[in-house]
Amino acid sequence: MIVVNESNIGQTIHFILRDGVPATLELTGENTNVTQVVTGTFVYGDYTWQLITQFPTKENQFYWAVFKDALGNILLKERMFCTNQPIDTFSVNNGQYISNQTTNDFIMYE
Repeated sequence: MIVVNESNIGQTIHFILRDGVPATLELTGENTNVTQVVTGTFVYGDYTWQLITQFPTKENQFYWAVFKDALGNILLKERMFCTNQPIDTFSVNNGQYISNQTTNDFIMYE
């Protein structure tokens, strides 16, 4: 899965293709089902492709990223998630989960 941030500055993502040269990226929101064509710079190096662009994503939303070549053939279909949390400390709950403190006393009979 590709993880991006919601920001107004350019970001770089890395991906691996089996074959072909990517020309476009189509992002389709899972909730809205709206497809947007993303333009950017594709760079190849060290067996991976890089895309440098500004992604039109919203925080806590999932997208389908479809990489296509110049003829419109699908080269890769990958899921993308947008979050502003650091990846190494990512939490789905992010401050929403509150644990309950109870005084559950119980008796064990032997």
